Amino acid sequence: MADLLLKKRERKNDTVWEYRFEIAPVNGKRQWVSKSGFKTKGAAKEAGSQAQKAYEQTGVPVKPTDMSFSDFLDYWIENRCRIECKEVTVTGYEKKIRLYIKPKLGKYRLRSITKSDLQKLINDLYNDGFSRNTISSVKGILSKCFEYATEDDNKYIATNPCANVIIPKPTTVPKVRTRVEPHIYVPIETMNKILERFPEGHPSHLPLVLGHRCGLRLGEAFGLVWEDIDLHNKTLSVNRQVQWHSNKTVGRGGNRRGKADYGYWYFSEPKYRSYRIIDLDDETCELLKREKERQARAEKYYGSFNHYTRYYSDEPLIYGGVIPNYSPPPLSQIGTTETKNPVAFLCRREDGTYITPRTLQHTSSVIQSQLGCEEFDYHSLRHTHTTMLFENGAPPVYVQKRLGHKDLATTMNIYANHMTVAFREQGTAVLNQMY
Repeated sequence: MADLLLKKRERKNDTVWEYRFEIAPVNGKRQWVSKSGFKTKGAAKEAGSQAQKAYEQTGVPVKPTDMSFSDFLDYWIENRCRIECKEVTVTGYEKKIRLYIKPKLGKYRLRSITKSDLQKLINDLYNDGFSRNTISSVKGILSKCFEYATEDDNKYIATNPCANVIIPKPTTVPKVRTRVEPHIYVPIETMNKILERFPEGHPSHLPLVLGHRCGLRLGEAFGLVWEDIDLHNKTLSVNRQVQWHSNKTVGRGGNRRGKADYGYWYFSEPKYRSYRIIDLDDETCELLKREKERQARAEKYYGSFNHYTRYYSDEPLIYGGVIPNYSPPPLSQIGTTETKNPVAFLCRREDGTYITPRTLQHTSSVIQSQLGCEEFDYHSLRHTHTTMLFENGAPPVYVQKRLGHKDLATTMNIYANHMTVAFREQGTAVLNQMY
């Protein structure tokens, strides 16, 4: 145990005592815990001894190591996750570690973390009103990192303290109501106002239509290229999604966004590997035809002045809306440096520049503030599309496959729970027939 240091501090009108002791280093730098304001040296010593004992006994040492849990998490991310996981998965892990795990447990030694510490973290998240999905993700990260710590090749610790940690049952009442942000159903009158505000030709028009008429996720809509569209057979194939990779280094191909936001866009598999082919309605097909012709004219015009922007990817794109027989690279960077893999985005401006998903952040803000649809976000369009399909009698399995859900329960329990006027009228008609 490190020595407990006591120090007298002179103030304007009195003298106080401070205790101080060293804890596990973080990022290779020495760390200290200190507290001041004690009237006597004895009071400071007693409080400091208790604090130091509590710190040192936050678990039972099994194998000597001074590595902090914070440093171990960084080591695990670099030496296991970046090797085995998709970039988007690693980014998700890092965010949850930074927000939920390190602030609570990062300062303690890896060997000192106990099941009680981890269970308390999970319970606190539950009582603070976090969703079960967030809590489950945090628990998964803890379980995986401790599994890594106990592997035969590592043996940082002898056993996994997360092995029997549980998430409170849904029937357990949390201290704070769960943070639920339900996606809304957008009535057709409101959708018409939205499309009037963002008419055809506006950068947000086509993405909004794709969400409302096709039920695409945000990354799927902005990952579409013209090879994914079959206007003859009136189908659209979902083969990828687009994601943003933040990096301290500059992305290639002109993707530099400023010193605080280096990074680049890249392609990855659709969420849950939900490759699929979906049908297009006639009106959407006509819109896509007009858009394709408009882009062809613009490319010819701007190209004549050498002012047309073209994009390329590191890896070849796949098409067809089916799961391939191979696992594609976890990251296929997009840029303007020419490769053998040109990318003809659907969502692009007249000069060819890519319309990114970030455009919809401003669009959603306008819809919320100017059009009075305060709970709107892009994913609400996916919910609305689902509800409209059920309103018009589409079979549940058809809806599930169209949305790319892993199971029918997700479609029915999460996306088909909006009580609309059409559903109420249908229910009333059934009641009248019954009685």
